[in-house]
Amino acid sequence: WHEGSETLSPAFLQGSEAVLQSHDLSPHKAPKIFVYPYGKFKEAFEAEHCEAERDLDERENCLYGNFWSVQNEQGEEVMIRNTEQYSNGRIYYNRALSSPHRVMDPKKADIFMIPYMWTKRKGTKCGDVGELLKNLPYLNEKNAARHFLVLPQTRGKCDFATANSGDDRETALLSQIQKLRTMTEICTSCVSAGLNDTECNALLKTDKTSDRNYLVSAVFHPSKGDSTGLRTTLMELLRGQEDCVYSDPDSDIATRKENHSYPNYLLYDKPKEYLLSIKVYLHSVFSFQPSGLSISRKGMIDSLAMGCIPVFFDERQWSLYHWHIPEWEKVSVMIKPEDHHRALKILRGMSQKKIQEYQRNVWRVMPRLFLRRDNEEGGRRTVKDAFDYAMTGILTEAMRRSSFVNVSRSEDSN
Repeated sequence: WHEGSETLSPAFLQGSEAVLQSHDLSPHKAPKIFVYPYGKFKEAFEAEHCEAERDLDERENCLYGNFWSVQNEQGEEVMIRNTEQYSNGRIYYNRALSSPHRVMDPKKADIFMIPYMWTKRKGTKCGDVGELLKNLPYLNEKNAARHFLVLPQTRGKCDFATANSGDDRETALLSQIQKLRTMTEICTSCVSAGLNDTECNALLKTDKTSDRNYLVSAVFHPSKGDSTGLRTTLMELLRGQEDCVYSDPDSDIATRKENHSYPNYLLYDKPKEYLLSIKVYLHSVFSFQPSGLSISRKGMIDSLAMGCIPVFFDERQWSLYHWHIPEWEKVSVMIKPEDHHRALKILRGMSQKKIQEYQRNVWRVMPRLFLRRDNEEGGRRTVKDAFDYAMTGILTEAMRRSSFVNVSRSEDSN
């Protein structure tokens, strides 16, 4: 596993100096973050943040969801969170505000966070381009690519880069802003979000020592867009398999009782079902992760966070979250379309040595997926996590774009 792959080479840095100031270019320091005040974007952001919660515990529950505990084989409780998959917008905003790398002077900033949700959700509406630009006084052609916003979800986007604007310069400027989709560039928040260092270490220890009595677990609804056929195939593979467990967290109790042909079919009452489903990842070697309405799904990251090797069925899934998981092939199994009907047979035929190699890589990548909260009594986090890797990724991408622009201008001048 190549730790530190997010650092920037001197040669790459030199090519970007025309756009980025010299203080931006250290490959060894975390990017300095300037956060625009959310009040400027109140109408588009109010439904997404947790500032109304005055009590610290209430605010953390708003951000990360309620605590939930699972027991390991020794009967010890391990804490996880019921984190909603579209909560990254407010989590990243809160983390940026409390970051030790936040700066109040925009002239010292490497990257600029815009607290604008950019999504048509209940209680929000798409903003006007002119109004947006008026609230971004530090945005210009040289730093536009270093501006970013975090989208809570992939669908229902407001394309402010093209809508309601007849000004080509405005359109070009806004199109350079990095729009980070929760389920694509930034890995979705998972059950390990909102844990402090001690709780994260306890989860890591439990993941490493868990008795994984199930070969495969599968937590998904049978019908989900274009993947319905694949999901049906996978359900049939698991039918009657004593060392596998299947759960449909969306179905009602009556439907679940009909699924008696699955020896280990999970049966429980809402609203606890998803976290109880997640618990099976802790006791499984592999988990089936078919795509749904999009190629990404929360289960991909939840599985890794519980030390379980995800199994994919669409090669596009390996294109996700590269700031957090640079080498998917080392932590997941890909089943090609022609082998979907043989998925279980392929996993059964895998050597124990190969499985252990996957597991070691999963343990190594796990800290990159955690969205940690501060330690007790205000202690700072001591380990880089998903937020830190994302901030470095944003600056790296901005520099890549700047380098590309510089090369294109050089070629045009010739």
